[in-house]
Amino acid sequence: MTQYPDLFAALAAPFASHEVKVRPQAGRQLHYITARTAMNRLDSVLGPENWWDSYQPSEHSVLCTLTIRLPDGSTLSKSDAGGYAGMSDQGDDDKSGYSDAFKRAAVKFGVARYLYRDGVPEFVRERVAASAPAVAVAAAEGSAPAPSTREGSAPEPRSERDRERSSRSEHGASGGIVGTPPRSGRALFAWVKDQEQRHEVGLLPYLNKWGKLQDYPGRMIDWDAEQVANAYQEAIRKIQASVPDRNEALEEALAN
Repeated sequence: MTQYPDLFAALAAPFASHEVKVRPQAGRQLHYITARTAMNRLDSVLGPENWWDSYQPSEHSVLCTLTIRLPDGSTLSKSDAGGYAGMSDQGDDDKSGYSDAFKRAAVKFGVARYLYRDGVPEFVRERVAASAPAVAVAAAEGSAPAPSTREGSAPEPRSERDRERSSRSEHGASGGIVGTPPRSGRALFAWVKDQEQRHEVGLLPYLNKWGKLQDYPGRMIDWDAEQVANAYQEAIRKIQASVPDRNEALEEALAN
């Protein structure tokens, strides 16, 4: 048992629904948070001045040591390693290892541990239950119950975020855009901005740099149909390389 159950319960508390991201993996829905969301939790519970991190990169992984300052002034450190995602862009690949290691170290303090569906301390469940018995306890245990609907009643309307999430799940990782490629530079620019939001990938600067290497015009909106088609294919390749499929490190390779 800890001397600071309220502090660690606050670190381990479930996140708001809009802070939890979802991606398909191995036939199921995997829930996760970004490293920035974990940082926000540390800031709000501890204060920005009361936690810090350090890293030791190696050839195949990164070791993150996360340290927090407790109310009595003492410090507590926990470490964990994260793997590189194996991305084509070296900078993005480096970030994936650091982000993965940071989140894994934060999990050891309870941050988002409930999303793994195991290892949630009893004192966390007790405190969550005291504030919101039904849904919150299930969330802390990693299995939030689906809302029930009475027979004959219409389901509650879904939010725009839920509809987009459902559409992406039904039509694939690219949200159905793959079948309707842009045909002009302006259309490509709009499509790229949309994909950046959907996949949290720095696609526009990547394509601009790629276009310069191909001697394309300086502005994307001036690219001709052939150049747009080639850029579209390169963008799809970039997105697919950024979409996680096996390693948890992939989930944040371009989100931070």
